[in-house]
Amino acid sequence: MKKFYTKRFSLICAFAASALLLGGGGCSEDETEPAIGSKGVSSEVFVSSDAGSRTIKVETSGPWQARLTPETRLWVSVDGADSGETGGSLNLNYRTNNSLPRKGTILVSSARQQVVDTIYLMQYGTTPLLEFKYIGKQYSSVSTIDSVAIDTNIPLSKKIYWTVVYDENSAAEPWADSVSYAQDFKYFRFRIADNKKFEPRAARFRLRFQDDWGEDHTTYFTAYQGIPGGTAETREMTFEELRGLIAEAEGEITLDQDIAVSGTVISDWASPNMAGSPMLKAAAKPDLGINDCTAYMQNADASLGLALVTTDAQQNILQRYDKLKLWCKGLTLTKRSNPERYTLSGVTQDHIVTKEAGTAEELPAKRRFIDQLTDADIYTQVTLKRCQMAVRTGRFIPVHINYTNSFNNYYPAAVLDRHGDMIYLMTNHGCDWRFKEMPDGEGTITGIIVHEPYTFFERGGDIGRYQIRNVTREDIALDESADNVFSAVAVEWSPDGSKDPRAYAFPQYPHPATDSGQAHCVAATTGSGLSFMSTYAWLAVGSAYRAAENGLTINNASWGHKQLWDTAKNTGNSLIFEFSTQGVSSTQCSFVSTCRYHSAQGGLRYWTAEYSLDGDNWKKLTDFTVPDNGNWGNMQLEQLSGDKNVWMQVPTEILGQSVAWIRLRPVQNKIGTATTYDTATIASNGQVANAFTVSYAALRYNK
Repeated sequence: MKKFYTKRFSLICAFAASALLLGGGGCSEDETEPAIGSKGVSSEVFVSSDAGSRTIKVETSGPWQARLTPETRLWVSVDGADSGETGGSLNLNYRTNNSLPRKGTILVSSARQQVVDTIYLMQYGTTPLLEFKYIGKQYSSVSTIDSVAIDTNIPLSKKIYWTVVYDENSAAEPWADSVSYAQDFKYFRFRIADNKKFEPRAARFRLRFQDDWGEDHTTYFTAYQGIPGGTAETREMTFEELRGLIAEAEGEITLDQDIAVSGTVISDWASPNMAGSPMLKAAAKPDLGINDCTAYMQNADASLGLALVTTDAQQNILQRYDKLKLWCKGLTLTKRSNPERYTLSGVTQDHIVTKEAGTAEELPAKRRFIDQLTDADIYTQVTLKRCQMAVRTGRFIPVHINYTNSFNNYYPAAVLDRHGDMIYLMTNHGCDWRFKEMPDGEGTITGIIVHEPYTFFERGGDIGRYQIRNVTREDIALDESADNVFSAVAVEWSPDGSKDPRAYAFPQYPHPATDSGQAHCVAATTGSGLSFMSTYAWLAVGSAYRAAENGLTINNASWGHKQLWDTAKNTGNSLIFEFSTQGVSSTQCSFVSTCRYHSAQGGLRYWTAEYSLDGDNWKKLTDFTVPDNGNWGNMQLEQLSGDKNVWMQVPTEILGQSVAWIRLRPVQNKIGTATTYDTATIASNGQVANAFTVSYAALRYNK
């Protein structure tokens, strides 16, 4: 040991009392009546922690006077005379001591001989307790602030001294400092500086308390700090050079070179929205630890990015905008194609060479429209311009809370931009905004561009080449008002969740294709339009997960039907949207609808969307699938216990029409079972086990 520093501070906390040191408990109370007088000496008188009294003999031939120091008067008093002409006695009363052992001071002066005798009244009490909760801890080479719990019963008014001693490998300057308290002063807090030398080092903290009886009580904690990631010979690579180590379209290698890369962290260990938690085949639940082990880093000009995966959540200490130099030796580099992306896994704190806090202002600004994204943007931070959510009045995760707790732990919500393109915004169940209503207006969304398959929507998980993950809710900078948005609603079905959709129905609506001249319909809530089944059957009314902030079901907010297949004609029955776009013109037009099966399994899997300008000739818009609802007993990878958003671009010829149609139609007689995706066929009556339902639909156009 070569260097130490000593400080003093007050301990501002008190803990539970330990065993009492009472008379007869190992240190007996002195029962002999002490005598003093004209000797100029001191005497110790030991008394129990219980209240009591003691008599002190005064042997002097002249006048005497007893005086208690101010601190002593707080718990000791004189019973009777405190002075005399010659000799006599001094009767002392003392209070119960529920704290540490204490010492009172009584001074007896003799006027004639001009001497002072001292009586120290030593009262037993609670044994002083001062102890670190653990004796040592290993730290990485990266600067950090840490706290160690202290178990103590020392009162607030007492003093505790701290000392830190460094070993021979320590730098000339102190590196364990900034001592203070944290969390109501029950923790010893200190800072560990960066270790920039390739030698491990240690610092030993000592806390020392001296009680009123003069006895020392000490405890020790040793901070061990490892060396920086890498060696003195570590060579730094660019992102391009690192990625070039795998020449094939896909591959995985363990890096055995002494190399490092530097960049800026764009994720945050504290964010609940860094990665999805897919449910592996035959797994009981999703892997919820993926989010906490995932980080992202981009290079200096934000032209390329890397995903980082730590060995466990405790190793992920990376904060947003940290400037990071990462030692790569021993890590696994993985390359995936379509889209091209790279991951470094096996990261620990020992791989960090340097880490320095940065700011958002230092990050290069990347602003894109959705169609401008490329594979080079993956795992970099991008701000998407002029965006809006596709489903108004929806929430970020329209999935029942019981299933987000257990299965569907993250969700893609459709985002549109001014150019008519769509991307999914990924939201994890851990986000505190997950069940909040999404903003209806226009703005920007800043986040990390990722590629994440989502099997709960699609078998195989393909939901687009790119998705975006925001780090905080503030990254979704959309206006709350629908008045400030680039698109307008031509027609929209968004029934009030507190009402039965039949409140919007027109049972006597005449339609030329019906025999009875009647059709049961749900009327549009914005614009002029109706929604009904092609069989003109009575619509089923169901629940939806569209607006409740507690994640629970809103009853009677969706409509649909079980009668989805005409077994005689071997064709599907459609849910039709009939509307007017008279007087509307634009260069961009799109249609969005939610869809799901009301509960359980057995729904027709494959669907198409079509439009018509005359009600007879239909043109295809897009194909899509509708997943089964979740199965508690045997949850499948392709089951979603909530609404799926289906978005499609629509030719602008649908605008300016006095009447036009869009229909959603099943195209294959293939249904799911409790354990399979599409291996069964529909019942002979053409009904699915649970109704196909919609809770929102809208035709939009750019202003």
